Amino acid sequence: MSALVAGLGGFLFGFDNIVISGAIRFLSEHFHLGPAQTGWAAGCALLGCIVGTACAGVTVDRFGLKRGLSLCAILFASSSIGVFASQSFVQFSIWRIVGGLGIGAASIISPMYIAEVAPTKHRGQLVTLYQLGIVVGILSAVVCNMLVQRSGSDAWNTEHGWRIMFLMGIVPASIFALAIYPSLESPRWLMKVGRIEEANANLGRLNSPQEASQESSAILEALNVEKGSLAELLTTFRRPLLIGLMLAGLQQISGITPLFSYLPEIFRAAGAATGSAFQQSSLVSVINLVATLIALPLVDRAGRKTLMIAGTAVQAISFLFVGYLYQSHGSPISIVAFVMLFVAGHAFGNGVAMWVIISEIYPTKVRGRAMSIATSMLWLVCYLENQAFPIMQISIGPAYTFWLFAGGALMSIVLVAFLVPETKDRSLEEITMFWKGMNTIP
Repeated sequence: MSALVAGLGGFLFGFDNIVISGAIRFLSEHFHLGPAQTGWAAGCALLGCIVGTACAGVTVDRFGLKRGLSLCAILFASSSIGVFASQSFVQFSIWRIVGGLGIGAASIISPMYIAEVAPTKHRGQLVTLYQLGIVVGILSAVVCNMLVQRSGSDAWNTEHGWRIMFLMGIVPASIFALAIYPSLESPRWLMKVGRIEEANANLGRLNSPQEASQESSAILEALNVEKGSLAELLTTFRRPLLIGLMLAGLQQISGITPLFSYLPEIFRAAGAATGSAFQQSSLVSVINLVATLIALPLVDRAGRKTLMIAGTAVQAISFLFVGYLYQSHGSPISIVAFVMLFVAGHAFGNGVAMWVIISEIYPTKVRGRAMSIATSMLWLVCYLENQAFPIMQISIGPAYTFWLFAGGALMSIVLVAFLVPETKDRSLEEITMFWKGMNTIP
């Protein structure tokens, strides 16, 4: 139940972040936006993500993960209603930023929550449910966009359709809010704030009695050797902090967010009709879901690092071919095929493994703040790419845009191969001891 709740947080992340892809053309026409303003419309929510990410760690460290998730649900619902009712581009931007606050906070709290309640042997698969929630949310947003787009003419979509695309987010936000109540609070957070009996009771509901007793002792031991100060994060745990920053930025540097944010427009630029572009976007989202399902059992078997390197290699190759096809005016179907391959590479590689790693490499007392710092890098890269993408399409052309993203993927492979340790089959407390030099990770 707890993992399902956090997975719903991922669903709202995916839905709210990608719903802009179907609406961007129509709202741009409605508000008469130029390329730079279009980039702002697609990327302004990501500024909210940066702020939400920065505040989430401190919030959950003080108030708990359940309350943090409840706040995310409120922000998601408010944004959906606010964008629907927006009468100006300024109002639209404000409510999208509010939604971004929820996306950014959920990107910290949801994987952190699953990692803290999950048994060690299943942690990778259960954290992957968060990524599964994201891709299901993306698919749902793309399908909803397609259904709305088909419900009327271009004029109707320019006036009303794009608003309905955003309003649909109120349904999953409401389900998410209702599902949070019966879920368990993180036993690690409860122990951190001194509520030991509640923590042990929750551990007993999540594990066998013997496993619960062993985990309780390990958590207390780890907490006793942690100071929980920002200075400790910048000294003893500087390496995992830098690794988290690197992984969060590298997950996005290959262009996955602008790809989804502008997906129908990318296919239209390649020669597809508007209706076909929405259908092709839905097909890409299905591939995203299937590849994530394939990754579920692999993340705890093959390991996080192996999946990241293999998936990123597929991404690099795919966008090299996409750039070539744009340059040589290749067929739209070929471009769709390589975009699908790129998305599959992200889904079973970086998309899954990055969230697992950054949710488990930090010690309990500073996990919230550390994840906030690392994930802020992710949203900063997302914002810059979304803002720059329409301008890049005009200034250097689609081919060089995709080749730049392919170069980012190649750089990611090298950095992950040499700098990131494998963490599968290790408890959160064992990983903490490793950073303190009291344990080893092969």
